[in-house]
Amino acid sequence: MPIGHHEIEISNVALIEACWGPVVAEQVISHVEMRLRRAGLGLERCRAPGRFRIVSDVRTGGMAEWERMADLTCRLTAEPISVALTTGEPGAVLHAVMAWQYDDPPRYRCPRDIQRDHGERWFAIYKSDMQIIAHAFRCVSEGRMMPHWQPVCDYGQSDRILYHEGLVRFGEENEALSPGVIFPALARTGTASTFDWLMVRHVLEELRSDPGATLAVNISATSAHLNGWWAIILADLATRPDMANRLVVEITETEPIPQIEKAVAFARRLRDIGVTLALDDFGAGFTSIRQLMELVPALVKIDGLFLKRAIQEPKLCDSLPHLVGLIRELGGTVIIEGVETQGMADLAYVSGARWQQGYHYARPSPARGGHGGVPGLYEKVMAAKN
Repeated sequence: MPIGHHEIEISNVALIEACWGPVVAEQVISHVEMRLRRAGLGLERCRAPGRFRIVSDVRTGGMAEWERMADLTCRLTAEPISVALTTGEPGAVLHAVMAWQYDDPPRYRCPRDIQRDHGERWFAIYKSDMQIIAHAFRCVSEGRMMPHWQPVCDYGQSDRILYHEGLVRFGEENEALSPGVIFPALARTGTASTFDWLMVRHVLEELRSDPGATLAVNISATSAHLNGWWAIILADLATRPDMANRLVVEITETEPIPQIEKAVAFARRLRDIGVTLALDDFGAGFTSIRQLMELVPALVKIDGLFLKRAIQEPKLCDSLPHLVGLIRELGGTVIIEGVETQGMADLAYVSGARWQQGYHYARPSPARGGHGGVPGLYEKVMAAKN
């Protein structure tokens, strides 16, 4: 990473002003400036609203290290800013979506961007999304984000587990918002990468505390690059092959990969240090065969919709083995998701998918069970192929 002064900005300041007015926007800017100074950074406000030039690290007397800037950007984004007194709305909070010059910018940077996708309802959608993500980050800070684990199982020996995928549940059971609501809001507000940062850190802690576990973490397509916080984590994993070999990174493409060349470099780096790459929800998201060939994932998870349709419409049964065969020809090991019954498990197996995931084997649970994780994942996958 380059060394020198850094520029950091509140990328959603125009959206905040458009939705809540200039007084709230200035409150958010002042809050971020106060937090940066409290972090020991010397800074100047730039001419563009919500942008700051970091000129020094007061603690060291030199320039701020980029590793520290990457970490601070995520921490500030995840931090709620109360605007209840200013707006008169009890409990109202906002999140300043921080970006610095080495980040890929969040998707929405101004009202025009979000209005293009959502029309005249953009104003209400953005305000609603901000409260949804505030709930998610509040659950994290209060210890009410509950990781659940679901195994990927061997059809012929269901207690033989390839790995456990980490899923999350938010809040108490009677008041929680579903992941199906929260994750789209994270993507629309440009905070998905910050949430990925939190989840990756949590899964790494789980790997440290359980040397026998092989675990997967889902990340959004916007996090599939080597900028910012990933570079720090991967540098650490390169010195910890015992952990790297037990980590699976699943790219979930609810949105397109912004820059495929950066994603390819990211995938190559994962392979180099022993981390396993998987593509999640293949066939239902934005992944193309070309991207599959360029990323070269070790694992490809076929969306459960294909299996469900094959069960419901027998004439479609032939399409599933063709899809499995294509992925295997391209070098990936196939996992079929959404296996809910023995019949679905049988169909997935005869279609060529030995590794399966779904309620038929186990529902997501706070506890991990079964046998798996001690050998390296790569060796287990290769053994399964032979």
